[in-house]
Amino acid sequence: MKIRPRPLALRVLSHEMLKLLMLVMPIYASAQTVDATQPPVVNDLVDMFTQGQFSGDFRTFYFAAHNAFFNKGLNQNTINYGGGLAYQTATLYGFSLGVSGYISRPLFHPSDPSRIDGSLGPTFTELGEAYVKYQHQLFSVTAGNQEFDVPFISPYDYRIAPQLFQGVSTTYGTKDNYIQAFRMFRWESWISGSFTNQTTYNASFDSASKIGNESTSGFYGVGGAGTLNVGQLNLKGQAWYVNYMDYTQMGYADGRISANEGSFRPYVGAQVAIEGGSAGLLGDVHSQVYGLQLGVKHNSIDANLDYDYTRPDSHSYLNGALVTPYAHNIASGPLFAQPFITSTQDLGSGAAYGVEVSGNPTQGLTLGAGYSFMHLISTPGTPYLDQSEYLVYAMYNFSGRLKGWNVTDFFAYQTSPAKSSQFFQNRLQIQYAWGQ
Repeated sequence: MKIRPRPLALRVLSHEMLKLLMLVMPIYASAQTVDATQPPVVNDLVDMFTQGQFSGDFRTFYFAAHNAFFNKGLNQNTINYGGGLAYQTATLYGFSLGVSGYISRPLFHPSDPSRIDGSLGPTFTELGEAYVKYQHQLFSVTAGNQEFDVPFISPYDYRIAPQLFQGVSTTYGTKDNYIQAFRMFRWESWISGSFTNQTTYNASFDSASKIGNESTSGFYGVGGAGTLNVGQLNLKGQAWYVNYMDYTQMGYADGRISANEGSFRPYVGAQVAIEGGSAGLLGDVHSQVYGLQLGVKHNSIDANLDYDYTRPDSHSYLNGALVTPYAHNIASGPLFAQPFITSTQDLGSGAAYGVEVSGNPTQGLTLGAGYSFMHLISTPGTPYLDQSEYLVYAMYNFSGRLKGWNVTDFFAYQTSPAKSSQFFQNRLQIQYAWGQ
């Protein structure tokens, strides 16, 4: 089934995105230098491979859930271990190659499949990245299986393997100031073990899917990001247009102004996401999201208040919620107000609120806490979810002889008057990374 966007909506969306990109470009033009971290440059084929670089990681995860996702009496305990190994050649005449592989194995899994966290539990051995890259000064193009990162389309590297995408991306600029165009055909989730022309809305990823195994032609888009220092202020912004083929089209932009001097450094951010389209796999999609963030930094402490409003539309998917084919039930992407366990855009439309405080009391240690409230409704005429989530977390990066080791733990508690139970989840990760 192919998507047929309304012509007027498409013209308006494309026109607005062009204006947003024009706002980004002056910021981009302020920094025309190549990033320092590039593969070594060599002059012959043998050196191209012998002077390549290896990197990798070993990870162990333990997910424990009580009343998992508000299913009363469903307790899950899942331990998986594994990791990845990557290799990138040196650069010869502007060309380099990259390849990676991942493996995930269970440990002490319950015999009852319902007691296993589906986002962590599967066993796989997979080829990950396999790409060729050409770079000349500020211009680069990458073709093949690759990590790819734009709003709502990201590696989301929260498990053993990251999400990967198969296609072509081209970039002009530096790490912080660039423009980018892309066309991706297939996707590999963190649990699939192979590339597919489906998305997170399909039954293979979402057990509640209403579209079964319907395939998609992928996605394409263009956008850019930039940063600029003006006196004591730092300005950051990005703008993107993405066509999720067979689903919808998205225009997204955000900006942030922050003080870069002083003991207390306040900041303010704003964001907007607009989607339009009809006759797609999920039916009509008309979504508008607006967000605001207020925060302040003091030494290592970062405190912020977050707000996002999704305009209700009873004739649109999930009452006007944002459609994100590669982030559904995975992450809230760049949305300011978001819970940790679930995703804002998967809960419906309305208002979402959040507050978070984090800091580094000592070298290598990060502590944080947050609260989110989802005053959202997915079906008109039904009660609001009014979900509260309380979150605490800690991360520690070892140094010295233990450099490369990292321990991370998140504990979240969710409650909602629309649910008959309370949901607890703890996520523990131990990782050793090298060559990165």
